[in-house]
Amino acid sequence: MSRLEELGKNRMIVLNHLLSSQELCKSVWHTGSDYLDQPDIEDTSELINENIFPFNHVPTLADTASSYVTFSFRDYRPAGPQFKSGILHFQVIVHKDSILTNYEVLRYDHILAYIDELFNENRNLGIGKLQFYRMDEMFVNEKYVGFYIQYKLWDFN
Repeated sequence: MSRLEELGKNRMIVLNHLLSSQELCKSVWHTGSDYLDQPDIEDTSELINENIFPFNHVPTLADTASSYVTFSFRDYRPAGPQFKSGILHFQVIVHKDSILTNYEVLRYDHILAYIDELFNENRNLGIGKLQFYRMDEMFVNEKYVGFYIQYKLWDFN
């Protein structure tokens, strides 16, 4: 069995980790600046393919204020004869009208912090710990601001 067959399983692990964080889910689901003060989301799976996408794009960005997280696995390559390395890549996309919050932090900074809390040095994917790799801004369009954050992972070849 190819180790790449585990990508589907790993995708579900990442998705379930994201959905397990009420703070992250509230940050992308609620549009108001007081999103963390809102009641917990009873069924976070409702965010799948609405605000959290297990692939590398949002099919249609809403015209109204919305926030999104996407993720994908990319850039797999050999790391010696027995191992390979890859990147777990997240995109955080926030409408410009939703950036400011009541919490002295910008919404996308909150979302990035929650992702980092969930995944930096996480041991649930591949072998060893996920390691923070890089983060930067990315262009989306005139209505949305985007950032990406990446973690390096290793697995057997």
